[in-house]
Amino acid sequence: MSEKKIRAFEEIGYVKTLLKGSDINDYESIKIKIKNGGKLTLYRNLSEKKEIDDTSNFGSSWDVFNSLL
Repeated sequence: MSEKKIRAFEEIGYVKTLLKGSDINDYESIKIKIKNGGKLTLYRNLSEKKEIDDTSNFGSSWDVFNSLL
């Protein structure tokens, strides 16, 4: 994987190393294969992860659905 793609992960909150004393259970991790064949583990804090909840958009979706009937 190119450095540009790794930076894209870092922009959305992934880090290469955990802070000293961090609880691994507070983080999600992904493993990616880098160009030289090695593997890199990236971590993202679960509390900073944005959950997408489309139930708030249900009203507008329902209006669009009804307008197409």
